[in-house]
Parts: sequence; structure tokens; C-alpha cells
Amino acid sequence: MASNPRPKIKSTSLKRTTLDTRFFIDFGWWERSNLDLRTYLLSRFSLGDENSLEAEFDQVDLVDSRTGEVHQVDGFQYLIQSYFHRLPEDFITHASLVDATFCVLLANANQPMSAREIAERVGRPADVVIRTLGGTKIYQGIRPIFDE
Repeated sequence: MASNPRPKIKSTSLKRTTLDTRFFIDFGWWERSNLDLRTYLLSRFSLGDENSLEAEFDQVDLVDSRTGEVHQVDGFQYLIQSYFHRLPEDFITHASLVDATFCVLLANANQPMSAREIAERVGRPADVVIRTLGGTKIYQGIRPIFDE
């Protein structure tokens, strides 16, 4: 018997991304990293200053257009979603793939989107989306969802 047991491999690392693989922003990744999402967004995009943003609203009611359900969301989350939803189309096409995907997911309220949908929205080939975002490196918390 060998003295060194074989390493355990996570099942998600064995799965391959496809055109139908859905991606989302894992906010837990931001919490575990040494990066702060709020600071990143405020420094990267012209959202206003932090004090005025926090004073604006605590909670906002949002209606899900598909189900009609009303959900309360954090005011900052609402502001971010609205901001990225109104970005000009040329911003997305001129941004890096990671930045463009990040913006598209935020504009979509971080509802998971397939590689096809992302590729269509960012104007890039779907295979490039899969190669970039479906690998082992996580960019800005963007992760694939593997349905069990």
C-alpha cells in the first residue's frame, strides 16, 4: 500500500463548460478575497460618492418581470443594477470580456446567464467566453453553475 494517498479532486473541477453553461457573480468570492466589491465599483465607475449613495435608500422593492413577485433589495444593489442596465452599448463592446460580462451580469440582477447569452450581449464569440470564464481562474467572482 502506498504511503501517500491519491489527492481528492473536486467534482466541479472535472466538469466542462458548454454553450449552455450558466454563469453568475459569486459575491462570496468577493467576501473571501481581499477586495471590497463596493469600493471596487465606486472606484471603477462614476456612481457618485459613497456617502450620498448610502443616504439615498436602504431598501427598494423590485418586481420580477417574469413572475410578478416583489423582492426587496439593498438600495446599493438597486443603484448598481440600474447603472449597469443603462450603460451605452459601445461601453460593453469596448470593455474587456471580463469587465463586459461583469457589467452584463450586474445589469441582469446577477441572474445566471448562459455562455451563449453572454456572448450575444458582449458581442464576442461564445467559445471565447467559455475559454475565458470556464477555466480554473475566477475573474471578478464570475463562476459557472454546474447543474447536478
